[in-house]
Amino acid sequence: MPTRRQHFVPCVYMKAWETKVETLKEPTKKFDGVYVFCGSNIGEGANRNSVLWKPHLYTIRFQYSYICKSCPKLKQDFVNMIYDYLRNYEKQPIYGKYGYSIIKTKKSIEKHFFELMDWDFYYDDGKMAKKAVIQKQIESMNSYLLESSFDDFFEKNWEKIYNDFISAVHNGIPVGLGRSERIVPEEIASNMLSAFFIMLCRNPCFDAMGIYTNIKNNILYPVFTSMCQDEDEGEGDNSSVCVEGREYADELMTGIWYSELYKMFFKNSEGFYHNAVRTALDGCQMILFEAYSEAGSFITSDNPAFEHKIVIEIRNNNGMIFPISPKYLVFIAKGDEGIDIVDHRFANTDTIRYFNKIIAQHKTNSIISNQKDISCLL
Repeated sequence: MPTRRQHFVPCVYMKAWETKVETLKEPTKKFDGVYVFCGSNIGEGANRNSVLWKPHLYTIRFQYSYICKSCPKLKQDFVNMIYDYLRNYEKQPIYGKYGYSIIKTKKSIEKHFFELMDWDFYYDDGKMAKKAVIQKQIESMNSYLLESSFDDFFEKNWEKIYNDFISAVHNGIPVGLGRSERIVPEEIASNMLSAFFIMLCRNPCFDAMGIYTNIKNNILYPVFTSMCQDEDEGEGDNSSVCVEGREYADELMTGIWYSELYKMFFKNSEGFYHNAVRTALDGCQMILFEAYSEAGSFITSDNPAFEHKIVIEIRNNNGMIFPISPKYLVFIAKGDEGIDIVDHRFANTDTIRYFNKIIAQHKTNSIISNQKDISCLL
């Protein structure tokens, strides 16, 4: 299967940090890109298409088709692929048979989808086809439904969401004399809030703000490790059992994550995303920090949308943080004036460094900047 680069940080988002860059190997060769930092204050120039991606991250392999019970569009995607494969087989069309049921149409494939491993296969002339070969081909099928959905939302809409939000804040009506809050159209504010949570959910390290960790550590790991335990082995070295149990649990969590991403795009109310957005719309407000000219620039990372929570903090900046460009950062926290009231503040060098340190703290591996040396930004 050819490698598909699926960016968990969209290229269109990183475009804001794009500048003329160079590599350590060829410092005289300039090209359009971003600076990537992995443990050093000196960045390596890279094309934004070449970083922050994983192969087939959002590709739903057929082995995860069990989630189709709650994901009908995904099921239909696999049904279409199975139909096209069987009815356009290289020799002659094939149909399935399950009990007394003849499976030739998309409707019949959908009906018996979850019994697929028990089907027998026949050519249209009545001769039996090789079941193992056909099932292997079906098991190798992949759905790119989630990848397409991310592209449709972020790659096509992010720049408009960004520009509309910045313009709305700059041109918003002041709440009161001497106050920095601005009234913006609720739809524009909601779109930015939704973009934050979509960016949060699409991260391969997505933890649903701690929910996934609790599920894995307190439920799935103990259960699957116990299931893998051979009663005859006694209390000896169980390291291999723990590894096997964790692998099963991690695979199940991947299926749960795919299901959450599906709900994000194709459900109106279910799942973490919709609950989080609804809660934030009801009880949060946003602050747009704008960097003063010459004060420095905001960085971002391979974990660009995150929750920062420290019990005791002098500046009381517990909340959700989303750098949206080198010049702008969105801060989301509890508030009682409505999501359409956005506070517009200017960030000096100290404020930029403060947030950049938090962004760096929450990275997984890499920092992204438009500056080659970030020592002055941290």
